[in-house]
Amino acid sequence: MSLAVRQARADELPRTVDIRLAMIREIDGFDLDERRPGWRERYTDFYGDGMAAGTAAVLFAEDDGAFAGMACVYVLRNHRSEIFSEPSAIVSNVYVPPERRRQGIATALMRAAVGWARERGCVVVRLRSSEGGQPLYEALGFSRTAEFELRLT
Repeated sequence: MSLAVRQARADELPRTVDIRLAMIREIDGFDLDERRPGWRERYTDFYGDGMAAGTAAVLFAEDDGAFAGMACVYVLRNHRSEIFSEPSAIVSNVYVPPERRRQGIATALMRAAVGWARERGCVVVRLRSSEGGQPLYEALGFSRTAEFELRLT
């Protein structure tokens, strides 16, 4: 295996949309196109604008040039970053196809995402995880926090 992680180019964003859709179908069993019309354009705009501004990256893992996984990372703008100068990053859309799992691909993607955040001065990296991903993130040093969430819809 000759694994490499690189930042995706803006012209590759449409490909990442399909990967995100595959991830949601696998984890949640539903089709985003039906539940959230227009999400593809919003996704592309969000990451495309962030990539252009240097505040987001889409990372591809490739094995001998073939797709092996993806992760996204972006700098979060909130009160901590703006008032206290403590920027944080969010990692999302970490996906490795089932046949490629347990080969260190997600670990390599996460290390690249954390490195990207560190280079931008982030003091913390956050993410939400599926149940299956939790052991990976804990092994990389992530810890559970005391955040609460109230769903309004």
